[in-house]
Amino acid sequence: MGFLMMLARKIQLQDRKNNLEYQITALNTKKDELISYASILSQDSVSLSDISSLPSSLFSQGMAELTNAHYQALQISQAQFSQAMASGMFGAGGNPQIEQITQQKMYENARKQIQKQLQAKLNEQEKAAAAKAARLQAQLSQIEKELEHVDEREAKDIQNSVCSYGLRA
Repeated sequence: MGFLMMLARKIQLQDRKNNLEYQITALNTKKDELISYASILSQDSVSLSDISSLPSSLFSQGMAELTNAHYQALQISQAQFSQAMASGMFGAGGNPQIEQITQQKMYENARKQIQKQLQAKLNEQEKAAAAKAARLQAQLSQIEKELEHVDEREAKDIQNSVCSYGLRA
């Protein structure tokens, strides 16, 4: 009877082990994808080829975030430029080229700031995934130790059963 109980426990542990290994693999994949996305955001200018190289699981999220970042930066730069114009920064007969360059620089600065915020958020998600993977890895090592113990106990039970019937193991 002890043998059957050990076998049932062994099956439970193996199932839990497989589940944890799957979760750890999924978290490591997610972590790698977040690192890839964060590295794309760290660039000064994000191109279409950069966007197309996003992992498929993050593509729609990345497109939405980058589009949102563009529109936010546009709004911020327009507000800053309007403030500069209202304060008389460019004078009465301002040079249109200087105004355009100034507005472009304001846009680039706002976009870089938003990208840094996105990158910080992705870094936090990556850290959380790594921490969860570490916790699961600790659980996995405990399960593996218990599996070894169950295997030893199972072998002893088999040997005791064989010996009780007068057979030699």
